[in-house]
Amino acid sequence: MNWSKLKQISLIFLVFILMAGMFGMQASAYDEQNYVLDADGYQLPIPVTYNAESVTRYLSDEAGQLSSPTDIFITKSDRMYIVDGGNNRIVSMNCDGTDVKTFSNFSGETLSNPNGIYVYEDSGDMLIADTDNGRLLLTDKDGNLKKIYTQPESELYDKTYPFKPLKVAVNLIGQIYVINTDDYHGFVVLDEAGELRGYMAPTKVPFDLVYRLASIFATEEQLSRMEQPMPPVHTNLFIDDDNYIYTTTGRGADEGQLMVFSPVGKNIYPFTGAFGEERTDYVLRHYNVNADSTEQNFVDVVVDDGGIVSILDSVTGRIYQYDSEGNNLTVFGGVGVWEGRFQGASGMAIDSQGNIYVVDQTQSSLHKFVPTQFTNLIHTALGLYYDGKYDEAVEYWDQVLELNPNYPMAHVGRGNAYLRNDQYEEAIEEFRLADNKAGYSDAFDENELQFVRQNFAFVLLAIIAIVVLVVLLIMYLHKRYKQTYEKQSRIKWFNNRGRLQILLGCIFDPNEGFRNIRRHRQDYDIVIPLIIYALIFVAKCFSLFVTHYPFQATDIARVNLAQETLMIFLPLLTWVVGNYLVTTIRSGEVKMREVFSASAYSMLPYVIVTIPLACVSNVMSLSSSSLYNGINVLMWVWIGILFFASTMSMNSYRFFETVGIIIIALFACVFMWVVFAMIFMLGNEVVSFFTGIFENWQVYFSMQGGNA
Repeated sequence: MNWSKLKQISLIFLVFILMAGMFGMQASAYDEQNYVLDADGYQLPIPVTYNAESVTRYLSDEAGQLSSPTDIFITKSDRMYIVDGGNNRIVSMNCDGTDVKTFSNFSGETLSNPNGIYVYEDSGDMLIADTDNGRLLLTDKDGNLKKIYTQPESELYDKTYPFKPLKVAVNLIGQIYVINTDDYHGFVVLDEAGELRGYMAPTKVPFDLVYRLASIFATEEQLSRMEQPMPPVHTNLFIDDDNYIYTTTGRGADEGQLMVFSPVGKNIYPFTGAFGEERTDYVLRHYNVNADSTEQNFVDVVVDDGGIVSILDSVTGRIYQYDSEGNNLTVFGGVGVWEGRFQGASGMAIDSQGNIYVVDQTQSSLHKFVPTQFTNLIHTALGLYYDGKYDEAVEYWDQVLELNPNYPMAHVGRGNAYLRNDQYEEAIEEFRLADNKAGYSDAFDENELQFVRQNFAFVLLAIIAIVVLVVLLIMYLHKRYKQTYEKQSRIKWFNNRGRLQILLGCIFDPNEGFRNIRRHRQDYDIVIPLIIYALIFVAKCFSLFVTHYPFQATDIARVNLAQETLMIFLPLLTWVVGNYLVTTIRSGEVKMREVFSASAYSMLPYVIVTIPLACVSNVMSLSSSSLYNGINVLMWVWIGILFFASTMSMNSYRFFETVGIIIIALFACVFMWVVFAMIFMLGNEVVSFFTGIFENWQVYFSMQGGNA
């Protein structure tokens, strides 16, 4: 390899480093006020939804103070039960703090690190998860022991996980559901007699790329020394009046942190993606909290009579509230030591008035949150909305919008009312404001169907005309290619006819088109490839801003053109370098500029397909997503074929030899990206180091000036 080639490669790596700065982390301002998460996970500020009314640590003269409470349960009659873990007792009282009772001795039996409780509505009997004693205690409402449930004797029970119950709940037919410590089998299901009925709702092992690769290449001894990925475990559960089981999953779950199981163990919750939000590290830094992990850990779930679901995250102290379809209604709470903030939130419950109570294990406190008028309007509107009373719900949604014009669910509610009344254009506008692509598509389909019915002849003629024009254009271009191919002996490859021959050849006869780049390298220039790269940029911008809303991957208002451009051109640039290096080593016959040119021609389908598809998408909706996605897949397959043909034809490789070369080139690209990432991280560390020195100097000189 000569010095000129080394200079070219060095220049490309320098470009990599300079471009790295354009890939900054997406900033997200963290606001202490309540907010709602939009479809892209961004925080939209909203009015206060819950006021922190009180925080209780001291219960009464007789009951004393709370100590490390681990769970809380409230009956329909608003009787509260707190598992006071540090005191190894149960505290019972009314939600207004009156009539406080404590239970620490149950007919001679005492608790050791209790973590959960369930109270039977009809009798007031208590079922307590006595964790360290490895049992469940069933008592009457006065604390008299009725039954002890210990580890099941069944052969089906996995004795690898000793019976140490954390949380417990009972369904309508008396079956007991237990969350066992660190047990990934799911719920341990017992009947009223304590016999094992089986396991239910096991969790799945998350995908771990490093471990998967190690399992292929590493020895058994090496694998035994690696930490094996384990499935996340359920952290809490709640059974509603319809016998559905709501459960939260803790750390390690990439999605499905909230699930709703039918009695047969199937997750029926409409939303199965990730709950909460990703930027928890920023949240914790905002409060100067040192946590063991920035990964959210949902520890409890409660559901009110209207189907509103609230889940509690112990890491950020946030309470996330969702409707029955998984739409985020509000996020409130936080980390701190003052009223309404937590250090170690461990349990949550809701009373008949919609007030939410949270126990904090670290602060040994009980917090009460009261819904505001804004929240009551939302809940009332949702109740009418899910009862199918869309027009009545609109009155409440209008009041919500008066308080906050950007509240997403209010626009969804109005959109459904318009859709029901055949006001499709108004519905489209409301769903667009709510960033609700599913509702938007439903309204768009109805509006489009109405238009087609009214203008069927015009629509049919337009479709026929477009198809005929496309066919004629293809026939014309193919004819021009044939004409230039027959005259190629007289073509001057640096003029427009020669450029057209190569351009059309890469479309209609890729092997011949790419060979011509190499054959006529002495006459060939890179004008057309540069134009193609410019067209790729234009096509990308066109796609970003013209593609129909349901198919937009990024909100237009949040498009970062520099980042989007680099996502197209950096992989291409990496491929050019990687392919050239590998083919040079493996007796290739191409120069760097020829690989650069061939890569441009290989991307021609991107220009040919993306621009028309963006236009056509404006008469499509999510109901046509299979067609839209299928066209995109075919486009990338076409591009892949052209990249393969260019490597094989320009280097005179055989088929399987080309496959090997491409695989090696892809590995080279990955290696370059790893090096690039390391340089980027090292550069950040160097900048941070010198920034720290500069700040220390500033402090030093300011102190010297003060002393003077």
